[in-house]
Amino acid sequence: MPAKIILNPYSNRWGAKARAGEVRDLLQQMAYEFDWVTMEGPGHGVELAREAVAQGYDPVVAAGGDGTIGEVVNGLVGQGEHARATLGVIPLGSANDYAYQLGIPDDDLEAACRLLVASRYVRTLDLGRANDRVFMNDFVVGLGALVNIEAAKITRLRGPALYIAGALKAILKAQWPEMAFRWDGGSLSKRRVLMAYVAMGYRTGGVYFLAPRAQQDDGLLDFLAADARSRLGVFKLLPHTMKGTHIHAPGVIYHQCTWVHMESEEPLPMLLDGEIIPEGPLQVDVRVLPAAIQVIGGPTPGPRPAIAAT
Repeated sequence: MPAKIILNPYSNRWGAKARAGEVRDLLQQMAYEFDWVTMEGPGHGVELAREAVAQGYDPVVAAGGDGTIGEVVNGLVGQGEHARATLGVIPLGSANDYAYQLGIPDDDLEAACRLLVASRYVRTLDLGRANDRVFMNDFVVGLGALVNIEAAKITRLRGPALYIAGALKAILKAQWPEMAFRWDGGSLSKRRVLMAYVAMGYRTGGVYFLAPRAQQDDGLLDFLAADARSRLGVFKLLPHTMKGTHIHAPGVIYHQCTWVHMESEEPLPMLLDGEIIPEGPLQVDVRVLPAAIQVIGGPTPGPRPAIAAT
């Protein structure tokens, strides 16, 4: 059975569509057997991945950005605990955080295709579930979601610069919500928070290392919550998130756990692997799905900041 490749043409502001022909030519030159399908809109990737599994395709390859991968992963897992096919990735998105952590280059499409074709480096990784949705990299409430909402409105930028500009706009406009948290090991009573973040991976938005200690295969979630602060305080904190040193800042808690319960009194913007949920539920239960998926990657994960243990 050949691979099933699912293309999201809109990834990177239609940049994925522009490179689709190049991807097909490269894979055909490498004698890779594949069937090709194209997403027609948000949510279609879930359906296409579900159909691919039912038809026996393995691997199922997401050609796009992190949001595309997230849809494909949800189709592979469904409401179960494990993916029903191996995941492949061709990075055609803006930030390509998951590909970076897998060691797949996003600046050398031929090299990325060769890694897929060889399938030499296959890792068994964890996933997370937030209520009924699965995520492979991160789940965020508050500022991080607002950053993506603002970034989606910006038309002249791509890549990491898009998310930096989105962060600046979101900080100027944001209102900090009230939330309470519990996890296996502690709790936080209701308070105003800048953001709450649960990660499987260590990089997001192309430049931010919000969970610098996260390991994708340790059976744990990395949970971060940051107390609300002035906008000037947020601007001062922001550069530290690019180095991972924000976890030592006052008012920031960072724990590793297997589940987190979040609740608020009003709907909050949320983000799962790049998918924006403008008004999420009032209560969210997040848990880890250990060793839930096999993923084709590269030999060495992308580097992360060196963070002191204390």
